This record gives sequence, structure tokens and C-alpha cells, in this order.
Amino acid sequence: MLVKSNVRENLAKAVNKISIPIKSRSYELCVKADAMRFSKLYKESVRCYLDSIMLDRNQLEAYWGLASSYKYLSEYKKAISMLEKLTKLDENNDKYYYELGVCHLSDGHPEEAIPHLIKAIILNRENLEAQIQLAIAHELVNEPELSLMIYNKLIETNPEFLKAYYNKGAMLMGMENFEEASQTFFRLIKRNPDYYKAYLGIAMSFDKLGKYSDAIRYYKKFLKLKSFSEDAVFARERIQELKELLPQKINFLRII
Repeated sequence: MLVKSNVRENLAKAVNKISIPIKSRSYELCVKADAMRFSKLYKESVRCYLDSIMLDRNQLEAYWGLASSYKYLSEYKKAISMLEKLTKLDENNDKYYYELGVCHLSDGHPEEAIPHLIKAIILNRENLEAQIQLAIAHELVNEPELSLMIYNKLIETNPEFLKAYYNKGAMLMGMENFEEASQTFFRLIKRNPDYYKAYLGIAMSFDKLGKYSDAIRYYKKFLKLKSFSEDAVFARERIQELKELLPQKINFLRII
């Protein structure tokens, strides 16, 4: 009995020594704001994040959540302001610079996005999304050769990163290089035969090249994978238009 009693006493002492970390009011408000943001209550979350920051100017998660809510509300300048504060509090986090780049792009300033995206890549070479956004930014500032260089490097080093193929193909279409665009899309579907957007890209490339039979074939392949969408409506209409452009087959009846 004495042994059991000592055990109970020791357990009681241990329990008394365990203290639950006291969560600050700022932290609690940040958690509440996160819940609102995850429920897409962005305006409501903004007020809660601001209250959290007022109580603790170093609450990183509150700044991050606030920037995210502003971004979803398309208030990009406010989002940028919060992200800039974050980079001052933690200058080695690539996601802050990545989001800065994205917000500048969304706000229509690709030239300002570029240095932030480069910084994100320097901090984290594995941030493939930052590289994609950098390619887009270079395209928007009329530097297509740099965009293509980034896409080619991505495809070479990360052949399973399918977005690089698609973006490169779409860019080549914009440059009216439909032959190379179709080849890029073919490489994509070789990696993933279910990538339906690639079939549409191939169809439209063949369409522009005047290869109407091939275009119809790939519009149909696209429709087989994605039959209900705005693009599907376009594909069906275009198939009918192309059929009228094809040379009509004349059937000769041999009279015996």
C-alpha cells in the first residue's frame, strides 16, 4: 500500500508541475481570424487580424493571414503592405516574397513582381511556382526570350511539372508559333494523357495552321475529357465550322 501511495503522490506532484502554455489574447484573435478566413469570411477576418496585430506587433501569423484576406478581397496594395512588413520581420521566408510577386502581378505591375520572385527563388530553389510566376512576369514586360528560358529550364530539371509545358505552349500560341506550341502540348499529354487543356491547345494550334481534319480530331478528344464547360461550347461550334471548310467528298456511283 505504501508503494502505491508513493506512486500516487509522485504522479500528483508531476501533474502539478505540468503547466499549459498561456496563449496570449493576440494569438487567440489570430486563431479566430484564421477560422473566419478558412470559411471565406474575409472581411470579418480582416478586423480580427488587425485587433491581433494591435496587441502584438510581432504576430507573424496575423500579418500573413491579413495579407491573405486582402489578397482574396483583391485589395492588393494592402496585401503588399502586410507582406512587406513580414519580410522585415523574417527576411528568409521565400513564401513572403513569392506572395509579394503574385500580388504585384495581380495588381498589374509585373515589373515590380520580378525582383520579389527572384528573391523567393534564391531562398528556395525548389519553389517551382515562383519560377512559373517569374516566367509570366517576364512575358508581361515583353521579355519572351527570358520566359521561354525559364520554361525550358523547368521542363529540363522538373519534367513532371506539367504546368511548365502548358504555360510554354500557351505562350508560344500567343507568339503565333503554332507548330512548336503543338509539339509542346504533345509532350505534355505524353506525360499525362488526361491533361484535357493540352488537347484543346493542340486543336487550336492545328486550327490556326489550317490542318482542319487534325483540329477536329483533337477538339473531339478534348470534348471526350471535358464535355461540360465554356471551352466545350466553343469546341463544338468550331467543329461544325471546320466541317464546312473541309473539301466535300464526292461519291461517284458506277452504273453497271
